[in-house]
Amino acid sequence: MIMKTFTLICSLCLSIAFAETRRPQIAHMTTDQRIAFFEKSLKETPNDPASEAGLASAFIQKMRETTDFAYLNRAAAIVDNMLAADPKSYDGIRLSAEIETHRHNFPRAADLASSLLDRNPSDAGALGLLGDSLMEMGQYDAAGQAYQRMLALAPNLTSYNRVAYHLFVTGDAEQALNWMATAVEAGSPTPENLAWCLVEFGDMLSKTGRTADARIAYDRALKTLPGYHRAHAALGRMLAADGKFEEAEANFQKAQAVIPLPEYAEALESIYTELGKTTEATQQRALIDVIDKLGRANGEKGNRALALVYADQNRNLDRALELIRGELDTRKDVYTYDALSWVLFRSGNQKDAEDASRKALAQHTPEPMFLYHAGIIAIAGGRPDAGNALLKQALDLNPSGAGLRPADFGLEPDLPAAGIVLR
Repeated sequence: MIMKTFTLICSLCLSIAFAETRRPQIAHMTTDQRIAFFEKSLKETPNDPASEAGLASAFIQKMRETTDFAYLNRAAAIVDNMLAADPKSYDGIRLSAEIETHRHNFPRAADLASSLLDRNPSDAGALGLLGDSLMEMGQYDAAGQAYQRMLALAPNLTSYNRVAYHLFVTGDAEQALNWMATAVEAGSPTPENLAWCLVEFGDMLSKTGRTADARIAYDRALKTLPGYHRAHAALGRMLAADGKFEEAEANFQKAQAVIPLPEYAEALESIYTELGKTTEATQQRALIDVIDKLGRANGEKGNRALALVYADQNRNLDRALELIRGELDTRKDVYTYDALSWVLFRSGNQKDAEDASRKALAQHTPEPMFLYHAGIIAIAGGRPDAGNALLKQALDLNPSGAGLRPADFGLEPDLPAAGIVLR
């Protein structure tokens, strides 16, 4: 799955680039070294705007590497201080746009990025942030235009991977793969950025049936950034699809040790069930509910990944509807509409599920999961020929099924509609 949680699809920490251009000596430092460098600078020169921007940028990168959002909050506190001292601070507004993107406040992020471009139309970083927000808002033509402008100004990994993602979402898998290969070849001095691209490249390859090449990309991601949770999870999905559940278990355990995402707990529950480890499977289901409780306590209004997990498991569907509708308030891309269609279907709302499914398929995105969900929904709606055609498309696109979560297999016995037969 592309862009899964937390990680924002295509956001490659552009703020690092402007920090490096101002302080060339930090270009090859690790993130921890950058943090120490700028903390020392601020002790020597308190409230120095350049050092504040550098430290906030480093905290954002650390959040990406660890998925610990406490670092994002620390970055936000610094940015608030910058903007309090100078409401027109260009770096402060840029960093604020990036923070809002990570917080999924995409309309606000788009407004901030646009304000930067009003001041400097040649800011490639602002174009990237604008395009990212527009992608999440489902405004694909405008996003594509922003990315093309960015590409012309800054032909590098951060623009190549964005062009690739736009092409993939809008239905051109072959060109997307070509551009992602170019992004990987371009490389990055920041290991996490390259590892992120490698996993995205692997996901695109896996979803279009090129599983051997996908495995190479995932393995290289782990060599680039050992322990990278997204790479371990991607390998886990691939291994589970191949029936190698012990190896899949090991990889998902490593991913979950970094961050307990609901989709990792869902996968482990499914894998443990396959392995006959009922106690461990029960623990993983309980963990999913703990994640939800923590989200509630933090005032979480939307969570697409958790909504999908509950829909897969056909439980807590009222909560799933609440979470996906909260997500839809600011995120109207095809991935959100696919999740909405599945939640609505599992909730017994066939008509609205069909409407959401049509929106999910509108860009012809080569996502086997979209086709799978749409096929099941069509069959349940009394259109078996159309539904089976969609299921066939999913299998033709990706015969291994590695692009689907483990819980997507074996759903047929739980379908709420009677008399559904998959051919």
